[in-house]
Amino acid sequence: MYSTKDETTPSASHPPLRSKGEYYDRPFNIRPICFWAFFVALTIVACLGGVVVVGVYFVVLIGLFVGAQFLKSRDKVLTFFGTSRINFIVTIALCLIVAFSFAMTTLSYTNQKSFAGFNDLSGVVERHSIKEDGSGWFILRNAKFGSARVSGKVMVYFNDPVENVISTHRVTLETTLNRASANDWNINNGIKYTANLRARDSVEAVGRDRSLRSGVLRYSQSFLRRHMSTRNADLMFAMLFGDRSTLDGDLNDSFSLTGIAHVLAVSGLHVGILVGMLMLVLKRVSRKRQLPIIASVLLVYCYLCGFRYSILRASIMFMVFIVRRAFLKSNDMLTSISLSAILILILFPYSLLSASFQFSFACMLGIALFNLPFMNLFKKLPKWLARALSMYCATFLACLPLMIRYFGFVSLLGAVTNVLFLPLMCLAFQVCFVALFTWIPFPLLYIVNIALDAIISTTHWLASLPFSHITVSGGGCWFLLYFVGLIFTTRFIFLRKRYKYSIATVFIMVYALTLILV
Repeated sequence: MYSTKDETTPSASHPPLRSKGEYYDRPFNIRPICFWAFFVALTIVACLGGVVVVGVYFVVLIGLFVGAQFLKSRDKVLTFFGTSRINFIVTIALCLIVAFSFAMTTLSYTNQKSFAGFNDLSGVVERHSIKEDGSGWFILRNAKFGSARVSGKVMVYFNDPVENVISTHRVTLETTLNRASANDWNINNGIKYTANLRARDSVEAVGRDRSLRSGVLRYSQSFLRRHMSTRNADLMFAMLFGDRSTLDGDLNDSFSLTGIAHVLAVSGLHVGILVGMLMLVLKRVSRKRQLPIIASVLLVYCYLCGFRYSILRASIMFMVFIVRRAFLKSNDMLTSISLSAILILILFPYSLLSASFQFSFACMLGIALFNLPFMNLFKKLPKWLARALSMYCATFLACLPLMIRYFGFVSLLGAVTNVLFLPLMCLAFQVCFVALFTWIPFPLLYIVNIALDAIISTTHWLASLPFSHITVSGGGCWFLLYFVGLIFTTRFIFLRKRYKYSIATVFIMVYALTLILV
């Protein structure tokens, strides 16, 4: 994107190095690097991952951005690209690293060891999912096939209900082991092998996992159940550690239909709450000294959540924000988002193809691009209400096509439930987190229990209303046109408003037509 005024205007500390009218690179100005590496890396991963249509969209998007800059003036193109040669070199290097990481990840799955025959498979149940018809799956870690240790995790599928599958417990079963294919689900969850359960009674529980993580999770679940109802304890356990295996299916559906299901998936919201709590406690400590403390706490939290991809992604993103805040005395959100996306694509190149990655970065980009305009729109409202509404509207606007693509419906009550219930859920998260890790059964837990009863009852009632949601499906990969249209409305495209809004309207209308016709 382009640099703001304070980044391009020469000052006493940064005198001009070139003739007037040209772009001046300010020290640590990495926005051009991040922006171009971000888009080119997305294009590479999309094409290599077989989603060529997505790669073509990104190529067209880059061309439109460049063209929009030329329509204004050449200086803006220089601002857009950055004039320093090092920017170009670093951008190309980052893109090559992303492509190399993608190739090595794919190669590791293609060349992983094969296991032949029918043998005993044992391991610790990390998480499981059971559908209404009794079928489902569970993931094993620290697995052994016979006497040979299995690298990575194993996903076991079953068609009939099983009884001995409990998280943090060690089980054994007889099966065959197959190599997992390289796709976004397997790679982002570390699943290297798959197996099928042949008989419902062939799973035998052989004891609990005695690792530190399993012990902490068992203690946390029992602690919450002692001071709260079982349903509310399971809800808070899912919020804290992302384990929804014991959560009621009706509760999951109600939260989804009312637009607050995101509180159940450990992601940026939860990491943001945790980082906010730490920064509040460490407010008298210098920003640079806060870094190792926050990084250590996030590392422990990632360990307790099983180093899931979503929590790692959120932690990387927030650490980038904190590092920029500590060393650059500023926090350019677009640069931080782009840089964190590049780091994540280097570590988890297939993440681009996962829904969680797309939702996370759509939310962050929505906040960066549209939160301020919505704040100005709601400025006459009370400050807390204006913040809540602007945050919801920005994220809803950015995530709308993704919700249609992946879920097939749009919640019409999200604004109400997020404004009313989300602050309470965040407060409940903080209370339970402090109670767990200080071993203090706060009396507030009983208040949280009552509040959760009220929230759950209300969400069940709201979800049962006929106008709680609308069903919308279709569109395919055309949803990318919607994002192009949104970006053209922002202040980062240097065109007159009548041109910007005309172009944006065309793109969004084409996407809307695909929902009807495709």
